[in-house]
Amino acid sequence: MNFTNLFVETNYSMNGSNIKIKDIIQKAVEFEYKSIAITDKYMYGAVKFYKECLKNNIKPLIGLSINSIGILPERSNNFLLYAKNNIGYQNIIKLASLSSLNETVTISDLIKYNKGVIFVLNTNKSEILTYFTNNQTHEYEEVLSSFFTLSDDLYFGLSNNIELNELLYKKYKCVALDYVHYMDEEDYVVSNILKKIFNINTNDLFSNNKGKHFKTKEEISIKFKDYPKAIKNTNVISDMCDVKIDFSKTHLPSFNVKQDVGSKEYLSALVYKGLDKRLRGQKVNKKVYLDRLEYELSVIDNMGYNDYFLIVWDFVKYAKSKKYLVGPGRGSAAASLVSYCLGITSVDSIKYDLVFERFLNPERITLPDIDMDLPDDKRDDVITYVRDFYGINKVASICTFGTFLAKSALRDTARVIEVEGMLLNQILKHVDKYSSIKEAIFNSTDLNNIMDKDEKALELLTIASNIEGLHKHVSTHAAGIIITSNNLTDHTPVQRGLLDMMQTQYEAKDLEELGLLKIDFLGLRNLTSINKIVNLINENENTNIDIYKTPMDDKLTFELLKRVETTGIFQLESPGMRSLIGQMQINNFEDIVTVLALFRPGPMENIPSYIKRRFKKEKVTYPHKVLEDILKSTNGIIIYQEQIIKIASVFAGYSLGEADVLRRAVSKKQESVLKQERANFVKKSIENGHTKEVSNQIYDYFVKFANYGFNRAHSVAYAMVSYWMSYLKANYPKYFISVLLSSVVGSESQTRNYIYESNKLGVKILPPSVNYSSSYYLPEKRNLRFPLLGVKNLGINAVTRLLDERENGEFKSYFDFVSRVNSFLNKRVIESLISASALDEFKLSKRTMIEKLDEVISFSEYGSFISKEEFILENLEEYPFSVLEENEKKVLGFNLVINPLNEYDDYIKKHNLLKPSTIEKTHIGKSVRVVGMVSNVKSIKTKKGDNMAFITIQDEYLIIEGVLFPTTYNQYIDQLEQSKVYLFMVKVEERNKNFQLVIQKVHKLG
Repeated sequence: MNFTNLFVETNYSMNGSNIKIKDIIQKAVEFEYKSIAITDKYMYGAVKFYKECLKNNIKPLIGLSINSIGILPERSNNFLLYAKNNIGYQNIIKLASLSSLNETVTISDLIKYNKGVIFVLNTNKSEILTYFTNNQTHEYEEVLSSFFTLSDDLYFGLSNNIELNELLYKKYKCVALDYVHYMDEEDYVVSNILKKIFNINTNDLFSNNKGKHFKTKEEISIKFKDYPKAIKNTNVISDMCDVKIDFSKTHLPSFNVKQDVGSKEYLSALVYKGLDKRLRGQKVNKKVYLDRLEYELSVIDNMGYNDYFLIVWDFVKYAKSKKYLVGPGRGSAAASLVSYCLGITSVDSIKYDLVFERFLNPERITLPDIDMDLPDDKRDDVITYVRDFYGINKVASICTFGTFLAKSALRDTARVIEVEGMLLNQILKHVDKYSSIKEAIFNSTDLNNIMDKDEKALELLTIASNIEGLHKHVSTHAAGIIITSNNLTDHTPVQRGLLDMMQTQYEAKDLEELGLLKIDFLGLRNLTSINKIVNLINENENTNIDIYKTPMDDKLTFELLKRVETTGIFQLESPGMRSLIGQMQINNFEDIVTVLALFRPGPMENIPSYIKRRFKKEKVTYPHKVLEDILKSTNGIIIYQEQIIKIASVFAGYSLGEADVLRRAVSKKQESVLKQERANFVKKSIENGHTKEVSNQIYDYFVKFANYGFNRAHSVAYAMVSYWMSYLKANYPKYFISVLLSSVVGSESQTRNYIYESNKLGVKILPPSVNYSSSYYLPEKRNLRFPLLGVKNLGINAVTRLLDERENGEFKSYFDFVSRVNSFLNKRVIESLISASALDEFKLSKRTMIEKLDEVISFSEYGSFISKEEFILENLEEYPFSVLEENEKKVLGFNLVINPLNEYDDYIKKHNLLKPSTIEKTHIGKSVRVVGMVSNVKSIKTKKGDNMAFITIQDEYLIIEGVLFPTTYNQYIDQLEQSKVYLFMVKVEERNKNFQLVIQKVHKLG
């Protein structure tokens, strides 16, 4: 008996199914099925299903489960639709979109898009079952009659009602529907848990879900033994279906050129005009540029991508017209001179020796990949422009899927089966050491011991391991936008997306395989920061900086990089990168390009040798003298993919396009490919005048580095962003740190780090002030004013109202402030402002302001009976330092003003002393002098009974642990007091990746 299962619901339904597409196809192969359908509510998995079926020689039936409104509005009918042909496939896409956008469809919708579609009524979820069961004959016949208007290809799925089955089976075309909701029979438990996790309401959840596994043909023949024709009809439907999805074509949209010229001519005119603008005032060989442009334009035209470049040019032009900072380039797009001349990128591909074929290769026809970096606060506006320009029916965001990771699978399962928290935390701790739950179960002895002792742990881990990796939710691709030439639903089903846009139901990879244009609009926070810094400078310094025209040889910039003051600088902040920058002693822009490429997996292994060669401590060698020109700039070491491409071109005579194809092929390290390409490479090398032996040696060298090098075009583009930020930090530190600090308001740790950096730059952070602070860090002379938003308990609404009130005039006194704000700032908020020093300008102690606050509020509300002159506040003695310090820390997260070390700044500088926050790894193992405040002393006894102590030493940025061993303890313990400042002679050690100070001498400063 042959049978086609027409009713499989995959994990893409996210309703309790645990079926993965690859798994169901493998099971179909195992059960010797010749065809199979999937019928999810959405078409998320349709393309993957289609391809997986073809790969396994199984016929795919592309189906859809859809609900239509019944005769009565509260009723509905569930239909299973199958595409007979490509017209039917198109109509199913449109119906899937309608269903998703409207949450249901009407019979009229189904009729409108019925061509090429087979309809199967899921009788179990239909009006006719309800009316038949209730003996409502008239309604039953009316609904039945309406169904026959749908299509000649209408079938009735056999239901759970035997009498109805008998009636339908005698009169109409019926089909055996076996609902598959999970893979194997025992998976009903996992399915039940998933339903609970997804909050799916069923009346009797744990008893009605059995028997919905994927069955063998034998099981089907038994289940439907009384309905052989219904089984046969599954194959009739299968035979009618023949969808052919074409993955060979591209569907690029056209750019609407207003002038009466073609896109080729328009693009060419823009490019040559752009070249003149780019080269104006430069002393270069223009013919080199013209030749390259002519070549690139011919490749672009031959590949049919003229409109693509115009589309990108247009929205970049829009962004720049709005003064948005467009990134200098990303990925291989920076290798295109056409892109540079259009203003899409800011990288001169001739100047920086970039290979166009790495971007667009005539030997390997693929869609161009121009990804755009935009300020993260302007990205949505540019996308909205594109949506409006091309139309809401032609522009869409892209769906993507979140999956159950190990922790979420365990936590969600534990919630459903009610595992107590202590056991869950114990399990999570062990699982966290492994990449998956199954790996943990297989490898962890501790976990297996828990499972042996506790049945609940066994149940939890068994179920969660089967849930891990399944789809949990649908979300939006972080950057990708699809633009189509005609309606989206000619290519992909859609649903509602962000920004009043459609969102595809196909994932990015499926869309690209279908030949649709995807452009990534990436929001880069660093571009936002650069934009804000430049705007601040231009507003406050009476200048007009154009960041694209930044001088690339600025002395202050390279001095800053040599000092490795890279906090806040794009790509250059990490400890490893700082170490490399320190070793490199960067002298020019090319050095930044190099460090970005070197500090990657693969090239990173060459860092020690590169540094030695850079400083003449190791001889520079080349694998062959022919390659010297290619590798000279990187001291004989391959760093870039472009160098690998050039090696094949120069040594073996490959075209640059062929060389890139070769690089891609051998980078996968497939034995058959390596062997085939070796023969090719050696043959070409011999033809190019080299011996067989040397040719084989160079091929081995080529293969070794084929997946090792980094994309130089990307490195150059991102090095430009790093340089821009370095330039701004070196030349305009106040504005740089202002924007950086404003971007991390609310993050105590990052704020502390940036305030520390600010002090290093000579920019002092002034305390918050109700008269001078804003909602962000404001430049104030040479300093920065701490923002009101940085004070805890003050939300954006409170700050906005306070600033609005200040527009009515400066707050003249404490009484004036309280009387004007107490209607919208509660007592807790005012106390926070006091503790943060935001009211210090009123010349009252914090104790006075806090303890007299109720009195001031009362007088401000009822003081009309008493003259203001009679209201006098006695200025109370200030709180102890410890209270002030604690209060400030509570409202700021750290100490900004209440810091006893501040008065010793001159002393520290004069004697070149360290503070806890200025100790670095270079000090490890050395004796140094450190000034700090003692905030805690803890005495203990050693095993021998001797006294020793651990002390906490801090400055305004960092707390560090010090230790007094018995000898120094006896000498200095009586001198140590909390909240006092000391000069310590210490030896710096590292313990558990943190500094520890071994105290040698102690001298009290205050």
